[in-house]
Amino acid sequence: MRLGLAAVLLLSACSRDGRVAAGAVVTLDYELSSGGAVIESSAGREPLIVTQGDGNLPGPVDEALVGLRPGDEKILDLTPDQGFGPSDPAKIRAIPLSKFGAMAKELKPGSVVAGSEGGKANESRVIKIEKDAAILDFNHPLAGKALRYKIKVVSIRSR
Repeated sequence: MRLGLAAVLLLSACSRDGRVAAGAVVTLDYELSSGGAVIESSAGREPLIVTQGDGNLPGPVDEALVGLRPGDEKILDLTPDQGFGPSDPAKIRAIPLSKFGAMAKELKPGSVVAGSEGGKANESRVIKIEKDAAILDFNHPLAGKALRYKIKVVSIRSR
């Protein structure tokens, strides 16, 4: 029996035994949690589609995909350094309320503020409001947190 083109392409992204190889497009069910609280999950949604090795997942998670087969599950515990890095105190800054214009009245702890710095888009979270300034945290929301990834390979295909 002859293999169709689709089967040949699928095999090229997988090792000979159907496992994830470098550069394969992998469809995953996943759950991301920290301290027992679920942060994000594919439950009730479409699975996540990633290309192994493209850097869209933290390194240890991306590396753990290699060798897995459809149906395989893995739990990975990441330190803050392996995830989104430590929280950097230099990224917590006081911004004068006058810079926010009419929006200043709506700011409260937990609010997300979008803006730009040096021509690059960025987001921050309001930590607190003082008399004349908003204290903003420009760290990634998951910086400084230990993370747990639960992943399950749904399918593998070539790019």
